[in-house]
Amino acid sequence: VPGSIAAKLKAASPPQPATLYGQDGLGAFVTDKELSPCLDGWKPMLKRADANNIGLALRWEAGLAGMEALAASGKSDEERSAAIAEWAKNVTDMVNAEQFLDAWCVERSIVSIRVSKSGGDGGEWRSMSELRDLFRWVSADVSGAVPDANAEEKEALSKTTFIGQPVDVSETHAIVRIALGVESLLSYLKDKDATLVEDKTTVAKLAAIGKHFETLKESGL
Repeated sequence: VPGSIAAKLKAASPPQPATLYGQDGLGAFVTDKELSPCLDGWKPMLKRADANNIGLALRWEAGLAGMEALAASGKSDEERSAAIAEWAKNVTDMVNAEQFLDAWCVERSIVSIRVSKSGGDGGEWRSMSELRDLFRWVSADVSGAVPDANAEEKEALSKTTFIGQPVDVSETHAIVRIALGVESLLSYLKDKDATLVEDKTTVAKLAAIGKHFETLKESGL
């Protein structure tokens, strides 16, 4: 948090009403143990001696393990940054080569993708509710639900792949994400081609779902 904002938070009274801090509000997500010193005034309302944020602790454990693995890779910060940029360009090119996909935003190791309804420029894009369906389908073999898919599309639809959950970013569309995590970055540093094959499989599945979305929806899967 920037210093000027932290100072304002520290000087300000805690927001009201008090129910904001209960189990139906902030209390369901955070306790006094996770708050910054600039939020000391909030701590009495969130104090829970019997509760610990296990999820946060596990994320830190995973994060630290990832940092240690990257440090042990022998690659410099510059080399790792260059690899991330190269990976992002490769995946962006894969996405934009597909008629029903568009790399809407690329932020370092995250490629955010919107899915076209028509497969043409200037058309409508899939909404949040529609991408929730897509998110479910990408992790399952849905090839049997699309009898009119060609052999290549059926192969893509049969694969089990995993992507980032959909995010509602605009009134016109939502996005899903392909991200380069620590394990994938380590894999990319060792074998670029093998790592990109996995990403190509994911992009092909997304493209096939985009093309046959209505058929999949009608299937009830």
